[in-house]
Amino acid sequence: MNSSDASATCRLEWRRSRWLPVALCVIALAAVAALWLSDMPRLACGIGSALVLAYAGWLLRRESRRPDCVLSWLGGDAPWQAECDGRTESLRFVGASFRGGLVALTLADADDKPRRYLWWPDTLDARGRRALRLAMRVEIITTPTQPKLAQ
Repeated sequence: MNSSDASATCRLEWRRSRWLPVALCVIALAAVAALWLSDMPRLACGIGSALVLAYAGWLLRRESRRPDCVLSWLGGDAPWQAECDGRTESLRFVGASFRGGLVALTLADADDKPRRYLWWPDTLDARGRRALRLAMRVEIITTPTQPKLAQ
């Protein structure tokens, strides 16, 4: 079957995952347990545990405040569009990563500040992953190589 992906479009809704806070809590508790099971002095374990839990709390708060977004790409040379909180912003494609059910998309704004969107299996179904894969195939073919963003 012959098909053309020259007119491939992609529209994805990004929303917070219910799995992410659980994963962050499990990782934080595992880090605290690793500290206490090590041969470190008790004072260092206590301070390290407090720092790990504070950082995990900060991450949970930051992720819970991220607004839901709609990402769209019309194909060809059109930029990605992100609509969050009623604001629309044009973004430049940087890269995408597919790891089983996890999908990560990195875009850059006008100031080259990276915007990362991560979809967990509970927020992006197989149809959405397929649409994003097809859009990435077209994006990579039609876009010259982009410079890497500073980390």
